[in-house]
Amino acid sequence: MRRTKHTVYSVLFFLSSFIYFFFAYKGLKRQNINLDNYTVIKSTIVDKGVDYHYGSKGRKSLSFYIRLKGTNKNIGVYRMTKNYEDLLDKLTIGDTVTAYYRENSNESENINIDLVQVERNGQTVLDKKEYEKKESALIYIGLTAGFLTILLSYLYYKRKINSNQT
Repeated sequence: MRRTKHTVYSVLFFLSSFIYFFFAYKGLKRQNINLDNYTVIKSTIVDKGVDYHYGSKGRKSLSFYIRLKGTNKNIGVYRMTKNYEDLLDKLTIGDTVTAYYRENSNESENINIDLVQVERNGQTVLDKKEYEKKESALIYIGLTAGFLTILLSYLYYKRKINSNQT
């Protein structure tokens, strides 16, 4: 029984550390974005606003969105601060913009919140640095949680060895 419990804990520690380090890796891959690797569309804004983004697993979050002429999907951005006044002021319906975004095949989402950068008249209105910064949170969370899991597994095994020796 003890051996089975020990094996289960070992597998759980390994899998959780792997998952956390995987999140860190995903965040790292999304740093220093090359806009050539993203979908780009130059079109006219036909709608804009702030609305709830309904994501996977029933999550909802207040997000800024734009809809471009010739598309049937809203693309937008989520900010933890929920402050979108700057985007609402800078972008108006009828503006011609160039938008860079990551395609999303999830049909249940009403807003694709992977809008990376928006340019109007050669000026950057929404900078890719904001997207990179948001994605960098995955790095910090993944590394911290991964190392904490390793530390906890070390302490667990150390206690286990000490209890077996007494």
